[in-house]
Amino acid sequence: MKSAVLGILVLFVGTVALASLAGSCAINHKSGDYACTITAECNEGRQCVDGFCIVPGSIDATVFHDAPRPGDGNQCPAGCTTCNVTTHSCTIDCSQNNSGCNNKVTCPAGWACNVQCNTDNSCRNGVSCTGTTSCDITCSAKSSCQGVQCGTGKCNVTCSGVQSCQAVACGNSCACDVTCLGSQSCADAIQCTATACKLGLGCTSLPAACHSC
Repeated sequence: MKSAVLGILVLFVGTVALASLAGSCAINHKSGDYACTITAECNEGRQCVDGFCIVPGSIDATVFHDAPRPGDGNQCPAGCTTCNVTTHSCTIDCSQNNSGCNNKVTCPAGWACNVQCNTDNSCRNGVSCTGTTSCDITCSAKSSCQGVQCGTGKCNVTCSGVQSCQAVACGNSCACDVTCLGSQSCADAIQCTATACKLGLGCTSLPAACHSC
């Protein structure tokens, strides 16, 4: 009698276990229902975003992305090879520029600009720094830099390339320095902010009358 009862009990437990297993396999996993690769796989009113069907504008539609990093090239103004969006500084490297700075180089207004005219004959069609907060121009290559126009901010032009720097105008720069280091550099039309700011072939901002910033 006890054996019969024990057998019935074992049979009952086995049946319950099988039913439970079958039920667990039939569970509807909602997260799987919302998985997608394209919007066509989603129900009407939902869109496929980051692998899940979501309702546009709903709380589950929020997607977080990494914040732009300072210096991110995608945030740079046109013409800048690299930049720092936090400090508003722009670098124009002629060796990295597709045109080699063969066209006029224009620095973005409201930015500090660093122009590197480091390939032969680069920046020969003008460099405009009008509107910049400051401008640092390095004319290190042969026959580089012609028609340089400073803005009202600090302007530093270093002419180290052979026959570099022609027609450099300090304009109304609050502090303009034009340093002539290369052979035959600064041979033509270097205009300082005032006669008192003339130093050799170039310009200096050292005298009090030549520095207002």
